[in-house]
Amino acid sequence: MSFINKFLAFNAGTKKKIFRREVETALRNGKRIKLPPIPAYNQQQRLTLKNSFPFQVIVSGGIKEAVRQFLENHLIDANIINDAENFLMHRFTFFGIEEKVLDEKVRWDFDCFSSFAFPNEPYWNISVEDFPKGVDVQAAWELGRMHQLSTLGMAYLLTNDEKYFEKYFSLVDDFISSTANFTGVQWVNPPEAAIRLINIIFGFGFFLDSPGLNDQRFLRIQESVLLHTLYLEHTIEHSEVRDHGDVLVNLGLLCASMFIQNTAYAERLFHFTASHFEQDIRQQVFEDGVSFEQSVQLHPFNTELFLLAKYFLERKGKKVSDEYNRRLHEMFFALSQYKRPISKSRDETSLPNIGDAFTSPILDFSSSDQSRYIEELLCVGAYLFNDEKLKSSEVTASKYLLLLFGTDATTSFRSMKSSAERSSSFGLIKGGHYFFRSKETDMFIRASEIGRSGSGAPGHNDTFTFELLYKNKLFFVDSGTYSFYADKDLRNKLRSVFSHNTFSIDNTQLADFNGLFNIKEDLTKPKIIEWQTDNEEDILIVQHFAYVRLSDPVICKRGFYFLKEKKKIKIKDEFLGGKKHKIVSHLHLHHEVEIEKIGPNKYLLKNGDAKLQISFHCSSENFETYLQDSVYSPRYRVLHQAKKIHAVLHENLPTFYIVEIDLL
Repeated sequence: MSFINKFLAFNAGTKKKIFRREVETALRNGKRIKLPPIPAYNQQQRLTLKNSFPFQVIVSGGIKEAVRQFLENHLIDANIINDAENFLMHRFTFFGIEEKVLDEKVRWDFDCFSSFAFPNEPYWNISVEDFPKGVDVQAAWELGRMHQLSTLGMAYLLTNDEKYFEKYFSLVDDFISSTANFTGVQWVNPPEAAIRLINIIFGFGFFLDSPGLNDQRFLRIQESVLLHTLYLEHTIEHSEVRDHGDVLVNLGLLCASMFIQNTAYAERLFHFTASHFEQDIRQQVFEDGVSFEQSVQLHPFNTELFLLAKYFLERKGKKVSDEYNRRLHEMFFALSQYKRPISKSRDETSLPNIGDAFTSPILDFSSSDQSRYIEELLCVGAYLFNDEKLKSSEVTASKYLLLLFGTDATTSFRSMKSSAERSSSFGLIKGGHYFFRSKETDMFIRASEIGRSGSGAPGHNDTFTFELLYKNKLFFVDSGTYSFYADKDLRNKLRSVFSHNTFSIDNTQLADFNGLFNIKEDLTKPKIIEWQTDNEEDILIVQHFAYVRLSDPVICKRGFYFLKEKKKIKIKDEFLGGKKHKIVSHLHLHHEVEIEKIGPNKYLLKNGDAKLQISFHCSSENFETYLQDSVYSPRYRVLHQAKKIHAVLHENLPTFYIVEIDLL
């Protein structure tokens, strides 16, 4: 660790200890922790807040009517009202897949999937990895993100019905009362608290002219924001490798700095946080827009993260650099290319199922539907960068664009032509992501390190894995995530090398795990040997070094070849070493794929009306393939029984085998 990082980490540790002692004293004496002072309430404060508010304020005049008219004209209003009414009846949909009816008094410390009540302890006494099997703290955190507040705000905008403000205030007030002085699981994870803070502020913007907003309530909302900022600034990490969680904490503090009425405190927060984002986007996003975390599933979330940082900074009058804009633009372009033409089913996601799963956005305008979330973001990207390649002809309206940038932005967006199309084969070379494409075929290949600069998750042990979509049907898939906490053995199994469409040597992981989210060391260091694409053939040949740590070091090489006219994909795996090793390759199938063995090491695969044939070729007598049971998790908390083709080779090195896929 560098000297500056050691210094920052030391100071952060000292601040944490002091903060913890202050919280312990407050808990012991039954008092509220001391907050930074704010002025006594007056009407001028409300006006000042409107002028400095981190989001667009839509409370009165022509702008409110224009926004309301837009929502009604695009038939979005009925969905908003329906969602808001569900919240009034305590109906909440978790992870975009399952609706639960909650108690009238919300239990913020409860996992409604397992009916487990989390301990009412100070946050430092709670270890989220120590709860029983089946318990998922992420379920409580999803509720604690407070996405429902913005829906209540939009419903208020449409109806002026005070019941929506009453519900907004009761939720925030109850949360602060129920988790007093940072007790319970809702205060264990700073990034989760940052998402909640942003949603409290965003939702409040709809109610600034509500008759129900008296001085006591105004100050109570200020108190809730101050509690979150105090917690975040005293629990912030200064690790050697910063990731999206660190950026998220700074984003929450940046947003709060534009809301808090204590000018000196707000300015200190702003100057502290504003300096980080330029460095973070350069460290965490490759020049071609790929996140260094190597989770395609989290790419929309990371794009939203840096989008909101730009949004807040520029509303404060601080322009981001050209390089920041360029990398953010590339993130949007990468998102447009990750998005795949797959049938919209409730279980499936719209992106390659690579890396840790998406659970929900920062600001949720899509009911946590990933497909809609992606489209909402791409609308914003098309508008911000005037890029017609990001605009889909199918999308005419975006709540995200409307509520952040106003009706003029939506008018400008609608006037843009749409030239969005599936690109031909291409590579995001810096990030190590490659796309083999033809009219009917879409193959994604990940040829990059494990992720987070060698620290592990949200990237998995999946270097050289791939997914294959043919005739809009998935055949070879990544096994997914299922849950971060509910089943720790399954968590590590699904991020292991054995759960991806790649290979292992001597039953050894690409990198050894260190807990549920970290690895001990990443030695993959992928090297691109050849990459070329034209109308007839795509070739990608790559090498990694994860297994040089074996007693007999092995260098692994994989070649992908797409013969477009012949509708054939070849994969050649080569292994360079000097002794006998056990090589195991896995091909994980989508749960709807029907498979039939039609010859020695030859299989016919069907998914709907799409078919392909796969055959394995190896000169060794010690090579065999067979089917095994597997599982497939297309999104968080969804798990299907599936099959995988298991190939095993016992041979002296060097050796190789070839997989041929004929697209029928």
